Amino acid sequence: MAGNGNSGRPGLPASVHLLNGNRSKLSPAQLMNEIKDPSVPVGVPPKPDFLEGAAAVEWTRITEALLALGWLAKLDQMALATYCQAYADWLRFQSLIAKKNSESADGLGGEVQTFKTGAQQTHVLRQLANDAEKRANAAGAQFGLSPLARRNMRAAAPAGQGELFPNAERDAAAKYFT
Repeated sequence: MAGNGNSGRPGLPASVHLLNGNRSKLSPAQLMNEIKDPSVPVGVPPKPDFLEGAAAVEWTRITEALLALGWLAKLDQMALATYCQAYADWLRFQSLIAKKNSESADGLGGEVQTFKTGAQQTHVLRQLANDAEKRANAAGAQFGLSPLARRNMRAAAPAGQGELFPNAERDAAAKYFT
């Protein structure tokens, strides 16, 4: 059975098509029009009031970088807030784990929890830190915040080699037939 509208890779923005050499063979004029007049305007969404501390600092840091790349729209508020809050949670849990580790005799106070029966399990702080890391990675991937997510979202075109075989006849014909 053929796929539906959700099948296959998600589409890439016009700027990425151009930066990658337009392997999609879309019309350059069409791509330029999409870049000049994007369907979703580029801009920084308003920072939610509930973001405080490390989450607010991360919001400021990441919005500047994403805006410079043109990868941020005012509609991205929830995804960006989710990333910033998860990042702040991860930082908080990591610092609590480090504190518990330094206070324990074996150095694993924040990693392993031992019960009265002698049973051991992963400490609840480690579980919370791992969950926050997963949430931050999932939300951050939407903005290209991992090497894997960035592989199709390059911000700068690689330096070109230039014309290897100049063709004067082709260049002359292009003046008259384009």
